[in-house]
Amino acid sequence: MKKNYNYNELVRFYNRSRKKLSNLLALGKNEYKQDILKRRISRLFQLLTGMQTQLKLSTATFALTAGFILFQPNAANAQSFPTKLSNPFGLANTAGQWSTPTFVDLDNDGDKDVMAGDVNGDFFYYQNIGTASVPSFTASATNAYGLTNTGDGYACPSFVDLDNDGDKDMISSGYAGDIFYYQNTGSATAPAFAAMVTNPFGITTVTNGYGYGAFTDLDNDGDQDLMVGNFDGNFFYYQNTGTASAPAFAAPVMNTFGLTANLTAGYGTVAFTDLDSDGDKDMWSGDSGAFAYYLNTGTASAPAFGAPTSNPFSLTNLTNAGASPVFADLDNDGDQDMLTGISTGALFYAENTFGTGISTANIIAGVSIYPNPTTDNVTLKLDNTSEIMSVEVINALGQSSFYKRNQ
Repeated sequence: MKKNYNYNELVRFYNRSRKKLSNLLALGKNEYKQDILKRRISRLFQLLTGMQTQLKLSTATFALTAGFILFQPNAANAQSFPTKLSNPFGLANTAGQWSTPTFVDLDNDGDKDVMAGDVNGDFFYYQNIGTASVPSFTASATNAYGLTNTGDGYACPSFVDLDNDGDKDMISSGYAGDIFYYQNTGSATAPAFAAMVTNPFGITTVTNGYGYGAFTDLDNDGDQDLMVGNFDGNFFYYQNTGTASAPAFAAPVMNTFGLTANLTAGYGTVAFTDLDSDGDKDMWSGDSGAFAYYLNTGTASAPAFGAPTSNPFSLTNLTNAGASPVFADLDNDGDQDMLTGISTGALFYAENTFGTGISTANIIAGVSIYPNPTTDNVTLKLDNTSEIMSVEVINALGQSSFYKRNQ
């Protein structure tokens, strides 16, 4: 049993080492430590593959590791956005410049629609009439479902169920830094937005304007908090001290949780996504054409953001100013893709090409795994002579996602 225990411990050590290397590569830091980790990973790989041939299935406790490869010596070890496409899937420029998109399933049909603001303060709704895997967007509808112009320009929509009634409400920002709230008085399948309310629930005007905001539950207390970027590239955190049904926002705190200003060119847009699948929300910001990634090294309840990394994961600057990234799994392949607007009004899509699967290097004889690769269920089949004491599935980040031991 000691031999089996050591094998599984080495698998976990291997995956932890790969995760550390991935983070260092993404941040572009500490080349000396990167080299140490690469050599360690190489030795572990050779040791594990050798142990696999020695272990007998009748007594083996083994791990099936998604993406079990040696290492990828680039910043896209986990994610990769190598190509940006202008206005794919039927999308088109907003009527005005400075498009700022966001994803939302407004018609509740299981796929992602797009809402985008523009420099004039209007909103453009692109309904997805395709599927969750193959999107196809209609021509945009201006200020649909009762929405109205902000009257302040530079609209930047974001959706959240602020009153906890099962449908998505909308907020937007404006040039002067005010936050505009459009309550959804309709339903999850037939939205209808009430008249705009300026700075509700205790929200105050964002210093120096251009209040590009996004909601997420940063303190993990069950309600939605607000983070807003401004013209200077600073970030203002409005903690929700109310409830999921009755929000109340505290006075804003600038650049909390270790955040630093996105100073490449200001215009601190905000988007949250758990790109590394570690259970907490990382933050992205856009500026004059570049992307800044703030890795959350804290927890779901106590965030701590690292220094911004410019254009990680094979991203490159947009030709025009105004990057405003948002994320969703647009092709339903299990990872987060990116959509961003620019100053011309165009919408750019970057598919995340991070692959998933269980490599043949870590499959023991007598065991069949299918389908492979997969983004959903996987079947483990043994031959008639095989007996396994336990099975553990570990993802490419070294996290255990399934464990079962035979009794």
